[in-house]
Amino acid sequence: MFRSTVDAWLQECPYCGYVAPSIDKGDAKARSFVDTPEFRAASLDPLAEPASRRFLVRSAQDAFYGDRRSAFLNTLRAAWVADDSGRASDATALRLRAAGHLGEGPLTSLDTRLLLLDVLRRAASWHAAAALIAELMAEELEHPFADIVAYHRRRIEVRDSGRHTIAEALARESEPDRGEADPELVKAIARHLKIVRKPGGSS
Repeated sequence: MFRSTVDAWLQECPYCGYVAPSIDKGDAKARSFVDTPEFRAASLDPLAEPASRRFLVRSAQDAFYGDRRSAFLNTLRAAWVADDSGRASDATALRLRAAGHLGEGPLTSLDTRLLLLDVLRRAASWHAAAALIAELMAEELEHPFADIVAYHRRRIEVRDSGRHTIAEALARESEPDRGEADPELVKAIARHLKIVRKPGGSS
């Protein structure tokens, strides 16, 4: 699924308000979540328009069941909706909220940490982004992951919180021993900078 279709990734039951990728297929967890205070709070979120609210309800459900990564991703998708609606301050607040879902306990997934790095940069959370950069650089990552971290480090140094296309990401200073774009680097940057492909799964 492409980000341009993000507002169609989740459906909402018009009767009870539960949210799922497809309400006609049923979702037992989503249905039971409707009876919780967490559902009611998410349904009334002041930052949410309809598409954002669906992602925030799903994120609250994920958090309720202990799935930090999915809660993070769904809140990030709510931020994307805010981006596309021109609500920059709401998008920033939602990115910070998304990062908060990953704030307790260690993160073992490199892909998740790279996506978190982009979220922190887009939210202008420079101190947290720099700390994550230092953590990642200390691990002596191999290509292409070291390239991704270096790209973010340059953006953070100039306080660049903007959204970049993959072409822009690859238009950096070329390394002496690399004369053309590496296809594996293109794929890796695409994974964590551009889209998280499925609303209910991993990137």
